[in-house]
Amino acid sequence: MPKKIAYIIFNNALEPEVLDLLKKVGVAAYTRWDRVKGVGKTGPHMGDEVWPAWNTMIMSALEVEKKEALSQEIKKLRNNFPEQGIRMLVLPLEEIV
Repeated sequence: MPKKIAYIIFNNALEPEVLDLLKKVGVAAYTRWDRVKGVGKTGPHMGDEVWPAWNTMIMSALEVEKKEALSQEIKKLRNNFPEQGIRMLVLPLEEIV
């Protein structure tokens, strides 16, 4: 079965919502990075005194069907919280060893 690798980068304020939607679509396995820094459409997220917000990043290998379901849920979440910032990047996954 073909798989994709999805990276979800989001403002840490959205953590409960993102974890809920992962459960909703059945994503049980992922790797998570906390306090990820960056600059995007919603501005700098540097986790410091000047720009106190930070991001979290989750990576997961997904079957195409779960990737589609997750993508739809991410779009809904982005529409509900446009000021917070959330993106999902999807790449082909060639091999899992």
